[in-house]
Amino acid sequence: MKKVALFTIAVLLVRYATAQSQNPPNVSQVVMWSTLTNSQVMPVTTPAGPFIPVNSKGQSITGEISQGLLNIYTDTVDTSAKAGTVNLPTNYNIPTSQAALSSVLSTNIAVALSTIPVESPASGLVVKWDKATGELLPVSSTLGPIFTKRAETIGKGKFFIGFTHQDYHFTSLDGHSLNGLSVLFQGGEPSTIMHSGQSATTSMATFNLALDVRVSQDVTFLTYGVTNRFDVSVGLPVVHAGVDSTAYNGIVYSGTGFGFKADGNQCWCVNTFTPGTFDLTKPYIGQASLAKTGFGDMLLRFKGVAIERPNAVVAVGMDLRLPTGDAANYLGIGTTAARPFAVVSLYSKPLKNKIVFAPHADLGWQFSGQSILGGTLQGTAKTATLSDGTTTVPYFGTAFTTTKGYLPDIFSWAVGTEVALGRHNTVIADILGNQIGWVHGVPRLESLDVSGPAPLGVQQSAVKAPSLTGAQQAMANGLAGYGPNDVPFGRGSLGQYSGAFGYKVRVVGNLIFTAQALVRFDNAGLTARVSPLYGLSYSF
Repeated sequence: MKKVALFTIAVLLVRYATAQSQNPPNVSQVVMWSTLTNSQVMPVTTPAGPFIPVNSKGQSITGEISQGLLNIYTDTVDTSAKAGTVNLPTNYNIPTSQAALSSVLSTNIAVALSTIPVESPASGLVVKWDKATGELLPVSSTLGPIFTKRAETIGKGKFFIGFTHQDYHFTSLDGHSLNGLSVLFQGGEPSTIMHSGQSATTSMATFNLALDVRVSQDVTFLTYGVTNRFDVSVGLPVVHAGVDSTAYNGIVYSGTGFGFKADGNQCWCVNTFTPGTFDLTKPYIGQASLAKTGFGDMLLRFKGVAIERPNAVVAVGMDLRLPTGDAANYLGIGTTAARPFAVVSLYSKPLKNKIVFAPHADLGWQFSGQSILGGTLQGTAKTATLSDGTTTVPYFGTAFTTTKGYLPDIFSWAVGTEVALGRHNTVIADILGNQIGWVHGVPRLESLDVSGPAPLGVQQSAVKAPSLTGAQQAMANGLAGYGPNDVPFGRGSLGQYSGAFGYKVRVVGNLIFTAQALVRFDNAGLTARVSPLYGLSYSF
């Protein structure tokens, strides 16, 4: 047992020390690049003794598969299951259905990132007079909401300029921690190795990802009052997006050795990470990281007042999101999006100490076109030529191509209230919801248990992975055990619910400072538990 543990640690350290830094071309390919690995087709030692892959002429064949995805190979040639010939590299192929699975996670992250709205700091200072009495209306007391829109317009010929900074640190995806996410290859492809008249199928395989995903945006917003009842706004964010990904702990759950047993153990020769070898574990696979900063998608907002009363205002409008940001680096969504909306603002009469309650509601539905963020990353089909000069091994690797697909629609709503504490301070509390993917679904994760034994020595060892490069430190997921966090992918809809709690203060004149915390209540989709926002705005 000590020898097994020491050997595994040694392999892990050697692979970690010799691993080359991955250099993805853009942020959306970081996850895929972290799953690239250099595999050695070479003589191996098995429990049955030394095994040296040879070709049909008896020549020893070795070689390297350079920068290939973590492919799961399956036997494709009938060799009558003879121990000396069954594991030849020429007997293997890779099912194309498996090659794209690791790219779906990257697509899921991209789609989730694209649902982050570009929010504006709502008009802070609006002065309204009662025409009958000549007195200030309650709307003049509140400094407005933060995360939601305000129904009032700012007035003909007036300007509003605002700036906000937002930070999102995503820590989970559909309830699964991004630090140690387990990805499942479901297996089940038929091989030509026969047992009791039936074809043996490939077993399940898993690998882990440690991800660090962050997005921040600085939004500058300018609003102009075209008339007393109609505003036009322009928003331009500067976005910083970064992803760090480490892939590790690859395991093929292929049984305990050659042959077939009553407990369902599979022959090691049915599938493998590297053709021609009994490569059933990969303690360290790869690491990649990249961050980019640039202009995001421009936002145009058109808002008009439909109903205006002293204590109630209703407005309707349209948000247009133009694809000016680089979608491949998560700086934009890569397509035009339109969001019609309606806003209601209500106001109580001033209470004791000039306190005013201002409930509000916001409703909208965003529809987007096709984008590379809604598509799938695919590796390129390649072949590696081995040492005899004629034997080739298929694999999928760089470069990656991307299809386009529709981004999910987003039905969003918000209800809450402002509490004006005089004319210089306002406290805001909102409940917000997003129903994502009612028309065009969003990629989802679901859990399945791994069924079937792990390779010999894996279950028994409790080897822990050392710290790997990147943002994830001291990972200790190890090589042992089965778990429910093995995730295939589907597509559907989801609901996200958050609370927004903020404060506005009138610093001097018409200059207003804003602070807010957005708190997620659920774990659907990509989740940032607490996201701060702060900003300044000025009306003139």
